[in-house]
Amino acid sequence: MKVITAFFMAWGNFIVLPCPYKKWDGKLKNLMLAFLPAVGAVIGLLWMALYWVLLQLDIPLLLIGFVMMFYPFAVCGFMHMDGFMDCNDAIMSRRPLEERQRILKDSTVGAFAVVTVAFLLLCWFAAVSSAVYRLGFADLLLLPVISRGIGGFSVLTYKPIGHSQYVEDYKMPGRGKYRAAVFVQIAVLAAIAGFISGDPVRTLVCAAINAAAAFLACAYGRKQLGGMSGDIAGYTICTGELAGIIALAVL
Repeated sequence: MKVITAFFMAWGNFIVLPCPYKKWDGKLKNLMLAFLPAVGAVIGLLWMALYWVLLQLDIPLLLIGFVMMFYPFAVCGFMHMDGFMDCNDAIMSRRPLEERQRILKDSTVGAFAVVTVAFLLLCWFAAVSSAVYRLGFADLLLLPVISRGIGGFSVLTYKPIGHSQYVEDYKMPGRGKYRAAVFVQIAVLAAIAGFISGDPVRTLVCAAINAAAAFLACAYGRKQLGGMSGDIAGYTICTGELAGIIALAVL
């Protein structure tokens, strides 16, 4: 029952679609984070269905590109984009650490957030529009799984910033099994994606690029901001997915 509760806690927290089972247990927040790859799989399956419908409707390429770009941000309520913007505002201010952490918490939208999110969306749109007729359903399944898996693993692994909502959860024992659960889910879903893919090598190479970019973004964010946080997880997810979609366009 704890597993079911934690999965639907992750659904309710990280997907804006109606949650079939609404129950919250604050003691299961670490287990909830461990289900981020499964949440990514739900997002990916819906993304696959959306792509199929768009292709059947035979609408113009640029409109397909826009919808395919809009969906992964909208389905999570733009939560991860918010973290991406907050981190860029803080990091690019080039202020002392305490000031960067203050900016990270500030709800005001700064110039660096606006500029970087504009480039994020432009790059996303260019990449997905370039790749729109070469995307595989397996790619769409795996992209959100990998990025969210790395984000969840990072929150479960690295010491949080003092003001992070995950400070108390970080002190709880047994986090190693949750980290292992993240990688088991990623491995299983990657194997499924490789099996259904028309070009498994390309699919898995793009997934590896997604993972590498996410890990590097997380390391950079932690170094610049003095620890881990939900905002840095969002920064990690957005950066990893951007790298993944660019890889799909190029390869």
